[in-house]
Amino acid sequence: MARISADRLKGDGIGVGRQHKNNARNASLHNCAVVVHYEDNNITAAKREVIRPAFLQMVKDITHGHEEETGIPLKGCITVERERVYRLPRDFIALQDALVLNGAGVFIEDKTPLNLVDDDGTIIAGLVTSGTGEAEVRKVRSRTRRNAKDRAEEGGVPGGPRRFGWLGSDKRQGRLGNEKRNPAEWPYLIQMIKKRAEGRSWRHITGWINREKDEAGNPILTARGGKWSEQGVKASVANPAWWGGRVLDGEVVKDSDTGEPKLGKWEYADSEVDQVDYETWKQIMAGVKANRLHRGMVKCQTGEEVGGEATRVGKYLFSGSLRCGRINDLDEVCYSKLNGNKGGGKNAKYGDYYRCGDANCKGVGRRVASVDKYLEELVLAYLDKRFSGTRPRITQWRGKGKLAELISQRKKIKDSVANGEADWDDVHDMLTRLNRNIKTLEAEEQEHLRAESKRNILRGWSRGKWEQMELGEKKEAISQVLTSVVVLPVPAGRSDKAPFDPTLLKVSWRKDKQASLRNPDQESQPEPDVA
Repeated sequence: MARISADRLKGDGIGVGRQHKNNARNASLHNCAVVVHYEDNNITAAKREVIRPAFLQMVKDITHGHEEETGIPLKGCITVERERVYRLPRDFIALQDALVLNGAGVFIEDKTPLNLVDDDGTIIAGLVTSGTGEAEVRKVRSRTRRNAKDRAEEGGVPGGPRRFGWLGSDKRQGRLGNEKRNPAEWPYLIQMIKKRAEGRSWRHITGWINREKDEAGNPILTARGGKWSEQGVKASVANPAWWGGRVLDGEVVKDSDTGEPKLGKWEYADSEVDQVDYETWKQIMAGVKANRLHRGMVKCQTGEEVGGEATRVGKYLFSGSLRCGRINDLDEVCYSKLNGNKGGGKNAKYGDYYRCGDANCKGVGRRVASVDKYLEELVLAYLDKRFSGTRPRITQWRGKGKLAELISQRKKIKDSVANGEADWDDVHDMLTRLNRNIKTLEAEEQEHLRAESKRNILRGWSRGKWEQMELGEKKEAISQVLTSVVVLPVPAGRSDKAPFDPTLLKVSWRKDKQASLRNPDQESQPEPDVA
């Protein structure tokens, strides 16, 4: 691992290069070989808000024992000094957990091996000298224990208003609200779940359920008797109650003995009959902004928690792809992004428009309707030609076995305490670490599911799929096949009100992306002719 806070040579990487050279030389002294270089160049390790991509990837790879893309085995980390790897307590703990899970636990600082794995409960090697102490680590552990106590493991029927798909309470029959399935509504709830799992948009599902009629010809109304909204559909599909689960304090309630989701004492989906289950829910939730649903779900507040910085979608289809092709005041091609703007004033009749807003450029502009119509058809023709007939391909998460093993270990430890074979004080720290490791791996699994959903957005392509996509999904699909569209200025002597000229749009396709997604059964085809 190499890191430098400030690259004085403006990104040339000489500093981290020297660290790599020393690491390779020092590794041989301990009969080790450097097989993967991780580096965070020009990135500080002292600020919590700064994301360190290489460090996070290294921790994941050490945890699983191999580099993710190549499968090269990894047994630990070497660095010229520990501060190149960690400064904050959370980073130290993440590295320590990874080394423990790896099994080898090798950490070498310069020429000296350090033991970051063993912890006798009084001090952790190397942490004090990095400017942090035992007290800070104990705070982390205390917080973990407190959170664990706060998460209730209950299976009782939750109260509250009646949910769509279940019957209300009936004192005469001794029935609690949301305990028994409603035979008239349940099939429609399952259909909404299946449609979302198949990639249908919330808008499509909302339109479908509002058009449906029951056997008597009556519309399918919400539990409160009204028409469906997108938010109402999201809330019903994302609620874990339909598979028997429950969320408290932002976490799926787990069985303390098995570590598996705690199933409730109400009627829920039968995986064999309904063909949906907990795995289906996890797949759906990988693409849901949970903080927009209801109070029980986790709120994604920072880019680090969701595996990357959140991006603003915007309401214009090609606003992220268009670039200004005018020569600016600095005598350079501007290449700034064109932003969508609402038409107003005397030009309102021409509609919304894209325009470069760079202060050093006079800018170029085009009407949104003309640009979107032309480029959308171009993109659709490209997708039809390259991705029709492709099939979704899901890569299994590499940590599934390790996660199951940790959950099994936790159960055995708890059983040994319950049977009197071990004392709680002796295993407390071990259980704290296991709980932290399990939570980390579960978060990584969710990140993997989100990445797989994003990677497969073009597979199984059809025009019908495009119509079902929401704006954000369409923009993601466009970004996977287009690198940019350069908008050239209108030639001198031609009126700005002249008819739209598509030859002034220069399209660049993302060749590597389309090649990797192409159906292997299809023969190589030439790129489409574009202006």
